[in-house]
Amino acid sequence: MIFAAALCAALASLSPAEAQEMVFVIRHAEKETTGADPHLSDAGRSRAHDWATFLGNAGIDTVINTDATRSRETGEIIATSLDADRAEIPMTDVTGLVDLLDFDHAADRVLVVAHTETIPTILQRLGAPEITPIAADDYANMFVVVVADGSAPSVVHLRMP
Repeated sequence: MIFAAALCAALASLSPAEAQEMVFVIRHAEKETTGADPHLSDAGRSRAHDWATFLGNAGIDTVINTDATRSRETGEIIATSLDADRAEIPMTDVTGLVDLLDFDHAADRVLVVAHTETIPTILQRLGAPEITPIAADDYANMFVVVVADGSAPSVVHLRMP
């Protein structure tokens, strides 16, 4: 936890000139086990609040979530806690997400709330190396992608207990 706090403090100290784009990517929090478009479970709501606390000093400007209920609820909890703007995209529209990041949030710190099947593609489209697939029961990963002007992205993979 000390490492995570130090990382957030270091990331928060970067100016827009040093980090043209900073994108935090997480999976939505734990969901109910029934329904076609499930809500967050109690554990999921708790994790979303934990992510908000964890990101409290990261300087998040905008939270972008998908149109799936579990992603929307995770994004709403975090954005409300951080007093950040919120945007929503269709669940499978990775191209639209990357365009939104490039054109509307190039100098912002953005949290993306996505899904196991879209996170690897999102990270690759941001220039990150390929990641190991995320297990269906794993909700604890955060990927921080920092793109400095003209440089290859730096990626930090964090895990919440």
